[in-house]
Amino acid sequence: MSRSIALLMTFALLFCSTVFGQDAMQYGLKHLTILAEDANVRVLRYAPKKGDKTPTHSHPSYVVYVVKGGSVKYTLPDGSTQISELKTGQALLRPPTTHSDEALDDVETILIELKNR
Repeated sequence: MSRSIALLMTFALLFCSTVFGQDAMQYGLKHLTILAEDANVRVLRYAPKKGDKTPTHSHPSYVVYVVKGGSVKYTLPDGSTQISELKTGQALLRPPTTHSDEALDDVETILIELKNR
């Protein structure tokens, strides 16, 4: 029985990382600030300079509004990477995710996290 529980926990940790993910605010990063928050929504300002990194963290469903465009490299839990070209004025709807990131340019976005989804 304990082996089954261990396998179940391993599966949960590997494939359901958004449930067990970390809150990026725990890192005390200068480029990430809370603008507003209540029980349903959290609004964040993400304004890294080129080279700034955010360790692995999770988001519930969220909206991104790009104030200043540029490139950001995202690394997923499986180690794969993708580079996003953010365009000024762009609005993006994003599903729950877990990733780390590195700014390849100076960028600024507003993130609106939807907590009760």
